[in-house]
Amino acid sequence: MKKILHSISVLACFLISGNVAFAQQDPYTTHYAFNRTLYNPAAVGAGNKYCFSLLSHHQYLGYEDRTPEFHPNKTTKQPQSPVKSVGPKTQMFSFSMPVTKYGGFGIGFINDRLGYERSTHVKIDAAGRLPLASGASISVGFEANILQKGLDGDKLYALATGDPSIPGGDVNATNTVFGAGAYYVDPQESAVSTRNLWVGLSVLNLNSPTYTYTAQNNNDIVFSTPEMHFHLMGGITFLNFMGNPDLKFHPSAKFKRAGVNQLDLTGLVEYQEKLWGGLAYRTTADAVSVMLGYSGFKGKLKGLRVGYSYDLTLTRILSVSSGTHELQLNYCFEFKLPPRPRINILTPPFMNRQSD
Repeated sequence: MKKILHSISVLACFLISGNVAFAQQDPYTTHYAFNRTLYNPAAVGAGNKYCFSLLSHHQYLGYEDRTPEFHPNKTTKQPQSPVKSVGPKTQMFSFSMPVTKYGGFGIGFINDRLGYERSTHVKIDAAGRLPLASGASISVGFEANILQKGLDGDKLYALATGDPSIPGGDVNATNTVFGAGAYYVDPQESAVSTRNLWVGLSVLNLNSPTYTYTAQNNNDIVFSTPEMHFHLMGGITFLNFMGNPDLKFHPSAKFKRAGVNQLDLTGLVEYQEKLWGGLAYRTTADAVSVMLGYSGFKGKLKGLRVGYSYDLTLTRILSVSSGTHELQLNYCFEFKLPPRPRINILTPPFMNRQSD
């Protein structure tokens, strides 16, 4: 029985550590529709608003690595304590702004931990926008992502004591990866009581560099290769949902191709432009999510939205985890320069003349 538990622990640790030496996937979020610029650089500056976004994602709470229990301490010869909280954790920040009506600029930051591997993204996005009739627009954007990846070899070493291909310490490497996208948005209301139609297509990790470390046998080992990601996203707003003018329905979907196909489906109902609630379903990761939000702030806080989601895993991981929690904060506002004041300058010869 002990050997069986050990095998399960080792297998789980390898799975959650991101499949070392294989292609890596970028982190996912349940609130993808509120973080479009992190998936598509062409979305920066859309809507002619300045927008901040913060997100904290804690996946598989309670998941722990029990491998150390089966590898006694070399000094005391006693079993070691499990490593707590090895489930994926992601923090995201983004800011985007319009640059005239013909473009946008944005920055993004992602801190992602997957088992004993970590990834830090610093994104710089720029987009050019072509205004269309009825307030619609189409944008094309490009992204430079300074991506640092690291691996904690000391913790992985417990999986295969004496394996010379595992690093003897904490290693990291940095590369720049690129992305591009196109984005269409139409905020105007249509004849069928719909509004805010948006569709985006993007490709991230275009150059897919390899990340290597020098092992204890002095060989270079590839521990990560970012997989090229294709994202197709879209959404729309239905007014007078179920015949009630106080209700709006916000369906959205995201299809991702990154080695495997993944589809996210989301349906949110908004009440009086204040309260939000709905469900989401994700394939591949197999999860159903409950989403709640509030955006009824007034005054200087108008434009602020707070959202929360709880993912219920539909796999056996649920037996060792209490689910996934995600907290989202968005704040968008308009900023317009005041008109330049008209100044009348009177010169001495004309001091008695009445100014315009």
